[in-house]
Amino acid sequence: MIYKFTYTLGRSLYVPITSRCNSIPLPTTRGDGFVLPKQVAQTLVNVRNMEEPGCVQENIYNEYSEDDRVMLPRYDFPLVNSLHQFHYNDLSKHIQQQRDIKESQKEDYNEYIEDDGLEPSIETLVNEVTNRLNNDSDNQFDQVVIAGEGEPTLRMDALLAVAHSIKPFREDKENNTNKSSDRYSTDKLPVRLITNGLCYGVTNLGYSPYNLKRSGVIIPQHRHVILRDMQDAGISRLSVALNTANRHEYDLLMEPSCYTGGGMMGGDGLDSDNTQEPMMPGIAHDLVCEFIMEAAKLGLDVEITGIDREGVDRVETERLARLLLSVSPDKYRRRNVRWRKYFD
Repeated sequence: MIYKFTYTLGRSLYVPITSRCNSIPLPTTRGDGFVLPKQVAQTLVNVRNMEEPGCVQENIYNEYSEDDRVMLPRYDFPLVNSLHQFHYNDLSKHIQQQRDIKESQKEDYNEYIEDDGLEPSIETLVNEVTNRLNNDSDNQFDQVVIAGEGEPTLRMDALLAVAHSIKPFREDKENNTNKSSDRYSTDKLPVRLITNGLCYGVTNLGYSPYNLKRSGVIIPQHRHVILRDMQDAGISRLSVALNTANRHEYDLLMEPSCYTGGGMMGGDGLDSDNTQEPMMPGIAHDLVCEFIMEAAKLGLDVEITGIDREGVDRVETERLARLLLSVSPDKYRRRNVRWRKYFD
């Protein structure tokens, strides 16, 4: 079977759910010389082409062998702070109607989430993940990682749906294997999210306007629902790109779109109809730090990452990381920063 929207690295199954981002994409932060295995790059290109058909030549890597490492095509998408249009008047009526219908049928609308209208569809992603796990008879995978070129928390509904779909496989592994020797693992098939940590600044916290539980149209959502929903879905590990201890240097390195709705590639983003006020410079780094601390305090296994590039003060970044993780109830999870190489 050919898989278009997932890839493997080692014993990890990776699920990229979008190529769109609200900061400089994490692969781009690795530098102009950063290369990826062919199958990884082709999967990320497939996701790009689903979101913007024809933006990259199909089968662009055909001339390369399976063992080759290749560069991703230049990232030309505008940076955005939302993937959804929120037309509040029409949308609020639609959502209230759907809630009334569900309540009249005595159904739990909390579990009723329409597809978010984005590509690849939630159904497509969930089907591919479950097919791969169903075919994993030799227990090849020891974790599922929701990550890719874009920022997963921009598609919160898809992120949570994928994580929820893994629960039956995790329970099956727990019942049929011995206890894990990994002291950080709470289960046999943990779900890790790799994120820039800017989800607190995303319009409606990344939830689809068609999500009846988290629409944010009738009742604004509080940001703490994010971590609660992640935990409920089975996400137990986070890798968060902090990158620096300097909040203004962070703006230069990552160009977060929560200030303008656009970013390094220009454009006003897809949430231009929103009344969300732009944030002041430096606030984005504060949001990442708060996200890390609150996740660690809840007991999630949080890994802080950075790019080892010239000018970044590693000592101060390590000090800040230790401070942020000091609230974790598990002292073994208070790790140093995982530094990734920068490629000129």
